[in-house]
Amino acid sequence: MAKRVWMANAAAASSDVLPKGAVIGRYLVLGLVGRGGMGEVYAAYDPELDRKVAVKLLRGQSSDAGGRLRLLREAQAIAKLSHPNVIVVFDVGTFRDSVFIAMEFVEGNTVGYWLQAAPRKWREIVKVFSAAGRGLIAAHAAEMVHRDFKPDNVMLTKDGQVRVMDFGLARRLATEDEPRLVAAEPGRLQHLLTLGEAATASEDFDLDATANLGPGGARAAPTPTSPSGRYLEQKLTQTGAMLGTPSYMAPEQFAGAATDPRTDQFSFCVALYEGLYGRRPFEGDSVMSLMANVVSGTLGPEPSGTAVPARLRRILLRGLEVDPDKRYASMSDLLEDLELDPASRQRASLVAVTAVTFAAALFLGARHFSSGEVSLCAGADARLAGIWERGTETRRKQTMRRVFETKANSNGAQLFAGVSGLLDAFVGRWAAMYRDTCEATHVRGEQSAEVLDLRMACLGQRLGGVKALTDLLLVADTSIIENAVSAASGLPNLEACADVEMLRSVVQPPSDRKARERVETIRADLAKARALGDAGQCAPAVAAAGAAVQAAKEVGYAPLEAEADYVGGRAGNFCGDAASVIDLLEAATFAAEASRHDEVAVQASSYAAVMYADRLRDARSARRWLRYSDAILRRLPGHPLLEAEKMLSWGVVYQIEGKDAEAVREQEGALALKEQALGPMHPDTAGSALNVGLALHELGHDADAEPYSARAVDTYDRILGPESAQSALALDDYGEVLTSLGRYADARRALDRAIAIWKKTGANFYFIVYGRVDLARVALGEKQPAEARALLEGAPEVLDKQDRPAGAQARFLLARAMWETPRDRMRAKAVAGDARKELVAAGARATKVAEVDAWLGSHASP
Repeated sequence: MAKRVWMANAAAASSDVLPKGAVIGRYLVLGLVGRGGMGEVYAAYDPELDRKVAVKLLRGQSSDAGGRLRLLREAQAIAKLSHPNVIVVFDVGTFRDSVFIAMEFVEGNTVGYWLQAAPRKWREIVKVFSAAGRGLIAAHAAEMVHRDFKPDNVMLTKDGQVRVMDFGLARRLATEDEPRLVAAEPGRLQHLLTLGEAATASEDFDLDATANLGPGGARAAPTPTSPSGRYLEQKLTQTGAMLGTPSYMAPEQFAGAATDPRTDQFSFCVALYEGLYGRRPFEGDSVMSLMANVVSGTLGPEPSGTAVPARLRRILLRGLEVDPDKRYASMSDLLEDLELDPASRQRASLVAVTAVTFAAALFLGARHFSSGEVSLCAGADARLAGIWERGTETRRKQTMRRVFETKANSNGAQLFAGVSGLLDAFVGRWAAMYRDTCEATHVRGEQSAEVLDLRMACLGQRLGGVKALTDLLLVADTSIIENAVSAASGLPNLEACADVEMLRSVVQPPSDRKARERVETIRADLAKARALGDAGQCAPAVAAAGAAVQAAKEVGYAPLEAEADYVGGRAGNFCGDAASVIDLLEAATFAAEASRHDEVAVQASSYAAVMYADRLRDARSARRWLRYSDAILRRLPGHPLLEAEKMLSWGVVYQIEGKDAEAVREQEGALALKEQALGPMHPDTAGSALNVGLALHELGHDADAEPYSARAVDTYDRILGPESAQSALALDDYGEVLTSLGRYADARRALDRAIAIWKKTGANFYFIVYGRVDLARVALGEKQPAEARALLEGAPEVLDKQDRPAGAQARFLLARAMWETPRDRMRAKAVAGDARKELVAAGARATKVAEVDAWLGSHASP
């Protein structure tokens, strides 16, 4: 039924083409030039700049959160690239319920069409592909992987220029420890074939970013390589499986494993092989058979009768190695070999001697100029020195490792590895943005000195957070170490430092030098307070944040006041009363709005909404703050982590309101955004997976919830270690899901392990009691009422102090256990009645009250 509905929607959308004269944003539609499964591409006119542009419009089923993210990510990816071999993006925005990208209109055809339109000599093919390869090198230098390189994603203009396009699958370089495909791994091929069979159910056709027209306006047909025709040209988009176009995908893409520039290298070599020989290196008449050949490295027969030099084939075969480590170290190395034409080299050597003196003079002058640029923009490592150096085992890191190994309960080495991985990834991204920011002004000349100062100040604040965290970890006690990975994953995101509009809108620091120095000192104190809070040190965090809040108010600089109030609210969440925390978060929001500090405004208002919903059960107030958060985000496109925070908050509100389906939708959206921005193996991503499982559990869809909860447990175990506080929380939630599924033995094992972790780490007694209540639910399922009563002894009173609905539910469980003893049935009815009153008074969900009513109705008075 669902598939028929989807097909009907797609058919209806196919006739919904915008007419000439329609307006998308400020752009006037001139006509349709291409379309596919994601939407359409229109030729359009930009009246403000008096130029023709191409507008890519996301439509239909692709306009959900994942589709919007893909298109916005494409715009971000290309907009950050400034290179003659990468298509230029001008604008991104929304149109009705869709998203659009406005980009340069390329007069020409795809390289796929160019290859088919006429016979081409191997040298001109290599020349075109080398230019496209330089576009990929530019993307890799910006720490992005294209992941869908193919001839139809490269445009050749009428004057011979080459443009790489369609960065819809581009992503930052993977930093997490994702699984790596190994060619000889036993049983791996069968696993990949099963994965491929499942993935084909979600295929959609690719859509070129600009015109892809043959003579007379006909779209160029793909080269027929198998009876399946376009089937192998389709782009796989199933979350958690494969991403790309199968015919050009690398083995690691079929495996759903980590991708890096060598993945693009593999796709590049497939495409160039096809261009040179007229056929692709790997054959297959279905995705599964193609996949089998790719992951096993089984090449088709060597083409005969071609003029392609043998050295080119050797280069291509190296780039097509199954093991990425056997390919070229970089696209630059591959192009160096590719462009090394021995015949041209011999001719060049004849004139080399006569030019040597002139070249030497030019070289000396150029080296003097370029070395200044390099030294000017190579200061990232100097800034990182003494904080967290890249790729170096410093004395500071060795000291921290010893602290972890000696003070952690038992998994210090694993916890240190987790923290190190997150910090390495963060400073790697920081250093890349630092260099890009510097070069944008001093090398490429595309950014003003004012913008340089804004971005560098933002990066300086982010680095201050790293220093505060590492300083804390050098003197950490056991409880801080147990929460260190969460603290490292909670470092502020860097994307805001690239948002010039947002940075420019913030009120500038005081002009007085001493006042500016005071602001920086307080920001350092705030970073320490946040690090303490993220490391689980509630009371010290609140004290440090309180002092920083007072100091910020004395300075009178509104953006700093907003940051201080927000950090204070975060710190007080677990050990302050809800009203005081909300007061700080509201103050943070107002101060942020006054100073146009949009990032803090979104974070503080979203956090306030969660506090209203979860702690005060006030959904109306929560909705008001979320509407405010949403209004700010509308003017901040391209901030997936802020969008994820807002969606997570909506999920909490919907759950409190009993709107479980809506809660699931929001939590799934937040998970998708975090997967894209942070990768699957990140603590924040695991937390969102756990939220999805909880929302599905509340909906009663426990079979669907189980894999999400299991995934969270597995991720926390792998990153944080099997004895972390996060693993214990995930295990407790997982135990609830397993209990609802009737898998009592599995639930008992999960809950026993959670309670053991909490006892060993000295967690608040509240957590242990909550685990005992969940164990009592298991005991009732196993028909062990006496054990349930023992586990519930005193539990309602403990839970009442922190979570009244939880205390009421514990009373109801106690009533059910008491009922099994005939002499206690009158008292059991009274306890159940008290539980119902408490649930109503605490604003619990209607379904919880209805559950008690149903039990009371079915259990007659004795």
